[in-house]
Amino acid sequence: MKVLMAIDGSKHATGALTTACRILSPRNREIELLCVAPGVGPKHHVHRAKLCRRAKRIVDTVRVALAAEGISVKPTVQAGSPAQVLIAASLNYDVTVVGAQSHNNRSQRGLGPIASRVAEHSNATVLVGRELQSDAGIKILVPVDGSEGSLLALDKLVALVDLSAADVTLVHVVETPWLHAGDDQEWIGYEEEKEEEIDPQAQFEREFESEGDAILENARARLPVRTAVNTLIYRGLPTEEILGEAETGDYDLVVMGASGATDLKHQILGSVSSKVAWNAPCSVLLVRATD
Repeated sequence: MKVLMAIDGSKHATGALTTACRILSPRNREIELLCVAPGVGPKHHVHRAKLCRRAKRIVDTVRVALAAEGISVKPTVQAGSPAQVLIAASLNYDVTVVGAQSHNNRSQRGLGPIASRVAEHSNATVLVGRELQSDAGIKILVPVDGSEGSLLALDKLVALVDLSAADVTLVHVVETPWLHAGDDQEWIGYEEEKEEEIDPQAQFEREFESEGDAILENARARLPVRTAVNTLIYRGLPTEEILGEAETGDYDLVVMGASGATDLKHQILGSVSSKVAWNAPCSVLLVRATD
């Protein structure tokens, strides 16, 4: 497993690195630390050299600290736009780790400008790292909807994380139908067959929940047999239900399939994975369907 960890000397980046080392399986793990010195014009070569020296000090300091914990890494320094460098480099790694925030952000929520751009534009798997909730076993929340993206996210989770000591919760959200078939008065002028009295709304919900059970069972079958797995079904808006469970369940990681869609709907409303990455109280692993 090839891991790229972005560092900039901030506590957020250091926290993300610590989290990644805890979450990602140590088996066959190769870690490269990358600190990107901000690019400057060719006329400012003295300033550029100073920025590169500072970046080298950062990676060397982190390398020594990790070596003391028995973690071997390869330090690297590049110059340029941090987001652009990371987006381009991420294609060569199994997962790229970025801190959710930057130097000037104090809140645990939200994304800094670099993390936001990498999470949105990278076509590779990105781990947006936040501090762990506890030192106990890892708690993982995996929303599944039966799509190729969510199934690929499960496969990526199995490849990247040692699940033998993890507690995995699979959650399926039955999205509230836009069409509410309830009060008969809403259907004036519609002649319904009266052979059988059936509540349309209840029928819809039974069908959706039955489909949800099948989706969860299929997802469970993709995880190792000995993995501790819980399953949940909620009704409502996917983003709200996922974030609500992440908040109340004290999870360390949410794993999301990210379609990378750029159509008008996603540009205006934002995808579920993007909203979760922005607002989750814990780390979020974004797995692109194009991986």
